This record gives sequence, C-alpha cells and structure tokens, in this order.
Amino acid sequence: MNRYRTALSRLLKPKKYPLYRITPLRYVFLHILLLALIMSSPGITHIYQSIAAFTQLIEEKESEIPEFTINQGQLNLQRHEETTIALNNGTVTFTEDVHGKPTDILTFTKDQLLINQMNPVDYHNLNMFEDKASMLELVKVYTQSSYFYFMLIVFVLVLFQFTIILLKASFISLIAHWTALLFSRKSRFMNWFKMISFLLTLPTFIQYINLLVPNSFFNPLSWCIMILLAGAAGWYMPLRKAAK
Repeated sequence: MNRYRTALSRLLKPKKYPLYRITPLRYVFLHILLLALIMSSPGITHIYQSIAAFTQLIEEKESEIPEFTINQGQLNLQRHEETTIALNNGTVTFTEDVHGKPTDILTFTKDQLLINQMNPVDYHNLNMFEDKASMLELVKVYTQSSYFYFMLIVFVLVLFQFTIILLKASFISLIAHWTALLFSRKSRFMNWFKMISFLLTLPTFIQYINLLVPNSFFNPLSWCIMILLAGAAGWYMPLRKAAK
C-alpha cells in the first residue's frame, strides 16, 4: 500500500505525473474502485433509507397506514385525507396530490411512488399491489430478505459506476495519447490510462458534490479541470527523439 500512497501523493506534483507509468495496474483498478464507491455512496444511502423506511413502516407504523386503492394507475384514499407518518429518518406521506413533503423518504402521490433522490415509479409499473393489504403483504416478503436485496443493489450501483469511470478514463486516455503524439511527445496508451485514472480524482469529487448539491456549474467545471490536468501531464512528458 506504500506504492498506492505514493501514487496519491503525486496528484499534488504535476512534474511527477509521468511517473504514474510505473504504478502497478492493481493500484490503478483499486483507485477506480474507490472512486466508484464514492460516486455510488449517495445512491446507496438513499436505498438504505428507503429499505429502513419500509421496514419501520411495516413493523411499527402499520396501523397508521391509511386505507387506499390503486385503480388505473391512480391512488385513491378511502377518506381522501393526506396522511403523513413520522419515521426515524424522515416521513412517509400518502396523498392524492402530486407532491409530498420535503421531509419525505417515501411519498405515495396520486400517480406515482416517489422515493427520495430517485426516479419516480408509476403505479402502472407497480401492479404487484392494488390496496393496503396487498402492499403490506408484498413489503413483508421483501423486507424478510432486505439485506440480500440491499447488497445486490450496492453491487449493481458500484459496478455501474466502476464501468462508467473505466470507460471515461479509457476515452480520455485515448484522446490524450493521440494529442501527445501530435505534439511529438513520448506516449503510450497504457501510461495515459494509469495517469488519467488517478487524475480523475478531483473531477470525481466535484461530480460527487454535484450529486449532493445539484448545480449545472459542476459538470463543466469537472471537465475543465480534467482537461487542465491532462494538459499538465502532457506538458511534462518527454519529447520523442527525432529520427536520424
């Protein structure tokens, strides 16, 4: 791990960027995995909160869940009154409106199930339940294996982010390799791949912040920083010897 720490320390020393070529591939892939874990962490947190909310809702708050039916993809409350149930980490709201509360982890709206920080799910795609009783039965089945499903989702999220970062590093490395050759620098694709995999650290942290505090400024900023870092790496690469 000393060599991995040494590789991390080079991030602050642009003159040593070319030395990433001697970094073993196992540390390169380890770094990509750590970046993937960072990018996956918000999604993992929201999934965990959602599972915990369903579990607490069934085990402790079942009596507070209002009677409802779902017909033709629309939620109909028996008393037509909005109900908000307080949980440890937030709230669950059943409403015939299209919006819930800012504190909601789960919101059963008129047309969709809203899960915090995730894409809404239409009731048309949730044909496994059509009223309170069938929902309780379904959720109880899933919560019995909640840890398995949670670990499966974590694996998929991390694998997805790992693949995205791997493809991004490969694409940027290929462009950087061709550009370096145009400027008569000694260049190999694999050397660039190792460099870019580590130089993606700061842009990845900026994109992570964008997940927590969405702002259209962060994505272009991360790419600008990536271009500057790749340019610095190319600047300090040695020139090719002229053919005799």
